[in-house]
Formats: sequence, C-alpha cells, structure tokens
Amino acid sequence: MIAIKYAKKIGFPIAVFLFFFLLNPYNLNMYFGYILVGLILFKKGFILKNLDSTFLLLLVTSGIYALFYALNPHAGSQYILIYALFPASFYLLGKYVYLKIDGNKTHLFYFLFLLAALYAMTPLVSVFLNIREGGFGQLDRSLPLFWNGQLVSATIMGSYYTLNMCIPALLIVQQKKTNWSLKIIASVIFLLSLACSLRIGSRTQILIFIITLFCSIIYIIPRQSAKRNFITFLLFFLGLYVLISNVSFDFDQDWLSAFASRMEKGGSDDIASGGGRSERWVKSIGNIFEQPLGWKAEDFGHSHNMWLDVLRVSGVIPFFLLIGFSIKSFLILKSKVSKNKTNLAFNNLLIVYFIAFNLVFMVEPIFEGVFEMFAIFCLYMGIVAKIDTKQTQNTRIIQKQ
Repeated sequence: MIAIKYAKKIGFPIAVFLFFFLLNPYNLNMYFGYILVGLILFKKGFILKNLDSTFLLLLVTSGIYALFYALNPHAGSQYILIYALFPASFYLLGKYVYLKIDGNKTHLFYFLFLLAALYAMTPLVSVFLNIREGGFGQLDRSLPLFWNGQLVSATIMGSYYTLNMCIPALLIVQQKKTNWSLKIIASVIFLLSLACSLRIGSRTQILIFIITLFCSIIYIIPRQSAKRNFITFLLFFLGLYVLISNVSFDFDQDWLSAFASRMEKGGSDDIASGGGRSERWVKSIGNIFEQPLGWKAEDFGHSHNMWLDVLRVSGVIPFFLLIGFSIKSFLILKSKVSKNKTNLAFNNLLIVYFIAFNLVFMVEPIFEGVFEMFAIFCLYMGIVAKIDTKQTQNTRIIQKQ
C-alpha cells in the first residue's frame, strides 16, 4: 500500500503523527502538530543543515504575530506557541520529507496528492453523511463533524477541499507512467469533494476548480505536442458535452439548493464584491496608516484575507513580513519549475497547488480560521525549496565522475 510505503521512508513516528494531524480526530490536530514540531526540531543537526532565509523569515513573522496574539489570546493561550513554532517547523518538515523520499518527483507527486486527500477526509465524510441523511435540499450551511458533532461553518469546511478541487487540473496532464487506479480514485475523491462543496454552497471551491483547470491548460498547451493537445481538448470538450447533456443546472434542482439559496440572497452585487469582502479589504488597507498596530475584530469583523487579518491582529511588521514570505514563495516556485522542465506533471501539481492555496488565502482569515492550512502550505514550500538543492548535488556527482 502506497501510504505504508511512504510511512517507512519518512519514518513511522513522523508519518503517524502527520496522519493524525491531517485527519484531525476530535479536533485534536494541534496536539499532534506539537509532537511533529518536537520530532523535527530535535533531530540532531537537521536545523543547521537546512537553515535558510525562508526559515528565518517564517520564524520572525510567526514569532512577532504570536507576541501580539498573546496580548489577546481569544482562542486560547495554547495558540501562542502554535503560531510561533508551526510555520517554520512545518517548512523544515517539508525539507525532511523531500530528503527521505530522495527527491523522486513521482513519489513526491503521490505524497502531495495523499496529503491533500487526508487533509480533506474528515470534512468530506462529515458532509457526505449529512447528504446521505437529508439530501441536498437542506439549507443549513454549518454542519457537524462526525467525530464529535462540533458545528463547523461552511467557510472553514469548504477550505479543506481546496487541494482536492485541483484534481481535474492534475489529471489533464499526461504522466509518463499512467496509473489508472490512481486516476479512478482521484476522480472519485474530486466528485465527492464537488458534491460536498455544492452542499455547503461554497462558491470559492467552485472557482478554485475552474481557475486551476484553466491555468493548467494554459501551462501545458505550449509544452505538449500538437497530437497530445488535440487529445486533451477532445477529451475536455467531450466530457463537457456529456456533463451538459445529462445534468440539469437549474437552480430549482435539489442538488443545488444550498448553492442557489446563497446566490439568491447575495445577488450580483454580493458576488462582485466577493461576498462583501472587498469593502472590508478597502477598510483594512486604510488602517495600515490609521491603525498600524492593528485593531479589534469588533470594528467590522474579519478582513477575510490572510495578510490583512494578520495586519488586524498584529500590525504592519508581521503584515509586510508575511507579504515578503509570499513573494519569496512565488519566486522560489518560479525558479524550481523553470529549472526542472523534465517532469511536466509534477511541475503542474506544484503550480496548481500554489494557486489554490493563495486563492483561499485571498478570501479567508487563515490564521484565525484554518491555521493548519498555512502550516501545510509551509510544508509544501519546504518541499519546493529543497528541489534544486538535491538536483544540484546530483549534478555535481555526475560532473565529478
């Protein structure tokens, strides 16, 4: 089994606690995260060997944010250490995973896909059970987790499906070794994630699906042969025709009830403003100068933007540092993809995952809502940052021979 294979490579202690961190039984994932942090930080000599400017930038950013949060720990004082340690530690964890998997692009592709599937598993099962019990005609968007019945808002629930919504963008690129069982499993996971997104009326997830698929097509067109492009577009339009011919998209349909209800309540103005987010963004940007040390959420609620909500909680210093990390992450990804042109499928995965992460970061208060998503992004960036280092080492060995 592929999961056992990677567990052996990574090491069972880290693999097991990463598994439970992603699965989040009884909402205990942060405690498993603490153990992961300890396991990676206390690996002898590992930090010194993998220290870089991105790690230091993350450590300073999250440390300052944690200090400001400590002034008003509304979610609990345990989050002070979580905010301070998780980002940089998970970045190192990504580097550790890369080294243990020996930089094999096919194995990294499967690992990241498995990571995404496990991260969405608990919300996926929870919403699917709700659909099975009451169908799509229910209008309640806050649904209980099956572990303990805790109600979770549609905004947070939907964010867990983010990477699963990239699956069509991943499947559209031909892999050197076609694994049909993986494609079938991936297709099922996507359809379930899509159904759950429709049940909770998540417009964000539908947009992530469309945008990542479009970006993937734009990326692969100039890099594939004309024959392969013809097959890709033929399959794409054939699938689109079958979908349109057999599925009714009338908002009166039961399976679109929650989605249609939200669209009708919001109207075109609500959609154009991102559910009222754009007004909050404008106010938040204005507060860069008016309240540079942050402001209370009671003023106008969350900014619904990761960077601006960091600005609200901890002021301009972590805000600009986090923007710096985001820009640096983009430049790292751009460099790695441009220097590793041989594996189109893996490069495509790196690109669409990066786009998907940042689309959610644009519209949600990540640090206060789904901080584990940012930790997973840091793990992903640790893998990306390590790619060229391993390749360079291999190149030097070949040159010496």
